[in-house]
Amino acid sequence: MENKTGKYFKYAIGEILLVVIGILIALQINNWNEENKKKALLITNIKSIAKDIQADIFDIQKVNKSLHNQIAAAKNIIPILESENKFIDDSLKFIMDFNSFTTTPIISESSNTWSFLNSSGVVSEFPDSKLLKLLQDYYKNYNDVVTNFTNSGNPARLELRKLKYELFSDTEHRKFFPTNSPNAPGSEVYNSIFEDSRILPLCRFIGSTAYYFEGKFTSVQSKAEIILEYIDVKYN
Repeated sequence: MENKTGKYFKYAIGEILLVVIGILIALQINNWNEENKKKALLITNIKSIAKDIQADIFDIQKVNKSLHNQIAAAKNIIPILESENKFIDDSLKFIMDFNSFTTTPIISESSNTWSFLNSSGVVSEFPDSKLLKLLQDYYKNYNDVVTNFTNSGNPARLELRKLKYELFSDTEHRKFFPTNSPNAPGSEVYNSIFEDSRILPLCRFIGSTAYYFEGKFTSVQSKAEIILEYIDVKYN
């Protein structure tokens, strides 16, 4: 009886150990699966962020093209506006440069993934600390520049646009905008530009802000490109 009891006891211990080992293996497999799910979700989020940033770069390039045109326009028309004789060598170029000052570049919101990760608390558990720092710095810089430009850069351009419709007749205005084949308007259009005291300060401000924000947006684009390169190298 003692031998039988000992055998049963050992058998029971063996069964318990097998159950425990089975549970531990199951837990390990479950943890491994959960870890794989987290890694897969991380890759999905990173790819989505990369797409958002690529869209940002596209918008920034469009804005900088507009700002670059305004910088070139300022170099042409401001010296004429500041001169005494107001001599215009190319009347069509002058009015087209003047009209370019009324362009108000708009940047759409492309930070959907980043906003979601922040609001859902995922960012606090973000495993790639280097990428996290790059993203935090980029989005702060991006939002600051966009907000500053929207609040301080575009209002002057909108004001000049409103003035344009106030000063020019519709017939004269349509000679150069909106049209794919612009023509120089009549002399009354140029005289109205020269005689209105509001025009020159607005043109100076627009030219100055175009130069300032072109540099800011270029800096933001550089940070975006660094992030995309990092993601491409580390996450393929």
